[in-house]
Amino acid sequence: MTMFLRAIIISWCLFHSSAHPPWPKPPQCLTGYMTDVQKWVDETGRLIITNLEDEENSIDLSTSANPVQTLHQKMTLERKSNRLVKYLSLARCQLPRVPPIFQLRDSQLRTLASTLEYLTLYGNSFLGMSNAGEHYTLTFNATGSSIMSLSSSPQRQQVDLWSAGFSAVTFPNLKELDLRACSIQVLGPNLFRGMSRLTSLYIGENEIYFIDATAFYGLKRLVHLDFSRNKAFDENGNPKNLITGSYFAFQHLESLVSLDMSYTKLMQRNLGMIKSLGKSLKSLSICETGLNNLTEDIFMTTSLQILDVSRNNGILNVNKALRGLEQNLVILNAQEIGLQSFDIFRNFTKLMILQLGNNEINNIRDVTVKTLNKIKILDLNRNRISSWFEPIYSLMPELRFLSLNNNNINVITQEMIQDMMNIEYVDISDNFLVCNCHSKDFYKMAAKNEIIHKDHLIKPDGADYQLFHNGFRFYNALILNRSKITLEDCDSQCFEDIGDSGKFRFVDYEADNYVCMLIPESKTTYIADVNSCEKSARDVNYEQQLAGGKHKLLALLVIPCTLLPVAMIFIFRRHIRYFFITMRNSAMLSLINKNEVVDDNTIFNYDVFVSYCNEDRGWVLDHLLPHMEQECSISACLHERDFLVGLSILENIVSCMDRSRSIMLILSQQFLLSQWCQFEMHLAQHRLLETRREDLTLILLEEIPRRLRPNTLHYLMLTKTYIVWPKDEAERPIFWKRLKKTLIAQKAKPTENVSLA
Repeated sequence: MTMFLRAIIISWCLFHSSAHPPWPKPPQCLTGYMTDVQKWVDETGRLIITNLEDEENSIDLSTSANPVQTLHQKMTLERKSNRLVKYLSLARCQLPRVPPIFQLRDSQLRTLASTLEYLTLYGNSFLGMSNAGEHYTLTFNATGSSIMSLSSSPQRQQVDLWSAGFSAVTFPNLKELDLRACSIQVLGPNLFRGMSRLTSLYIGENEIYFIDATAFYGLKRLVHLDFSRNKAFDENGNPKNLITGSYFAFQHLESLVSLDMSYTKLMQRNLGMIKSLGKSLKSLSICETGLNNLTEDIFMTTSLQILDVSRNNGILNVNKALRGLEQNLVILNAQEIGLQSFDIFRNFTKLMILQLGNNEINNIRDVTVKTLNKIKILDLNRNRISSWFEPIYSLMPELRFLSLNNNNINVITQEMIQDMMNIEYVDISDNFLVCNCHSKDFYKMAAKNEIIHKDHLIKPDGADYQLFHNGFRFYNALILNRSKITLEDCDSQCFEDIGDSGKFRFVDYEADNYVCMLIPESKTTYIADVNSCEKSARDVNYEQQLAGGKHKLLALLVIPCTLLPVAMIFIFRRHIRYFFITMRNSAMLSLINKNEVVDDNTIFNYDVFVSYCNEDRGWVLDHLLPHMEQECSISACLHERDFLVGLSILENIVSCMDRSRSIMLILSQQFLLSQWCQFEMHLAQHRLLETRREDLTLILLEEIPRRLRPNTLHYLMLTKTYIVWPKDEAERPIFWKRLKKTLIAQKAKPTENVSLA
């Protein structure tokens, strides 16, 4: 019978739970949710008591239809003499206001107010201000079966009565109060004055738009205030701004350590609430509050160690927005704020977690990272970081977790691998990679490290920074639940060719997220299927190799003639291989537009097709384009301006080249890292081979060492005269004069068949 009744009760509770669904949670900020920082109540207001003694001292009346009467019965009839009511839940009971129940006494005549330590009123629908002419001087009787009028005094009019049950009541032992999702709109005067021992107050998910100057008076021991997810709207559905009776509304919270105001609409005038907080404040979340400007002195009065400013576009673009936190800040969450410069974090010597996902950062300078000697977790996912050739991340000695997924990394270099060798967890998934042997080595090193290294959680140094946030918990959960590389049927010989593999492992390996583009074949493949570099050729210095070519040639002269052909094939194997690759590319490209034949009377839409990478865009738009179009009257085709919407990138490239009289390549080291730029270079070479024309202009913005040049570029530079952009400004008139002469000469040539068919 007991099991039957229990099943009925559970079914009934589930029904009422579905009738009052919990507040929908938006994307998680650093502070997480209320139940992430305490464990005595769940998201729906039910008590979670694991200790047997506390369970006996708790009453859970959540979703009760008549909670006041039930509470009265439990306290006077059912409870034993040595029990105290420490935990009480009146969640989702459809109460219109806080009931006056705290003077109820148990069998030992102890009042409920004197024994309560934890109270939740989550999910009730409290009434707001009384309407004009209406006297809300109401209270519950002892049984809760009816509502009585205590007074008709006109002085009680226009008073916010949701908190009537707290009036003139002292709670000497109350530690935590949960008032989430109660439709609260106003925090009246001296609201919490009788709760002098309160340490945690949760008033999130309400509609608060006004805070009286004395609302928090008396809360001198309050440590954590959750004011998150407060959204008020006027009669037209427009968001209401938060109004405070005092510019320094939080000035009475002398011991406050943690303040969560995430997802609450704030204005510039609300910044005074933060300014009024003292040195005790260690954690602050203003995530997605609508703030886009911080004053330079906003944090000067605090000693913040944990800060979340995410989803406030432009909030850190103010000069010295974080001034005063250089020697204190440990954890910063700044996702989706439109941040472009990483240099604002220079000299933040205590930072351990820096979360900068979904921003516009494209460059990390060594002068900045050298000062971040405590950082353990650096999250740069969904930025614009490209490949690098100098030590950057290895300059942060404590770095253990690096996320660079969904950036602009086009190629994995040996320098990049060396730079990440001692970082334990690395994520470069979902980057548009060009296949090379280093990408396969990178994959095999990570696989080897899965075998020889064990996972370890990332822990803070010194003080416990786990309180009131989920920073370390979030990344440690990624480590504990990550997918790992597994090489089937592979023994120790699989890794003989890669040597030292460092410590790094992939954060969450999925084969589909680690793919690369095979340029010659113009198709994608898994980096696991790319050929690995040979161990002996891993650190070849091509310049020294070419310098020693004369000695090698001399040695070959004494080799018997029977071995000479074999030796020549071996020596020039790269050139022979390149010849066949070129032939294969020509065969593949000959299929493009094979039915389109351009006769000798072709009318070109553009004089020159300009191929350049995104990093050189500024030079093209600021220097090259004005010179060509204004001074030389040359019409240029740029991909960002002239590509047709609806066509694929490949179709646009081929079509625009076909409709351009000549081609110009703006060459730099970044150009060589772009997959599409490399394809355009291949296509330009194919055009030269097919048409036997000389309509190709090479401009070098910087010196490109031989070891960085792909064979295509090397042969173009050997066969074509190129122009170098001078660093000395005095030499630039000569550069423009030579370029103008070249462009005009190309434009004056008679039209020929330039089809790529």
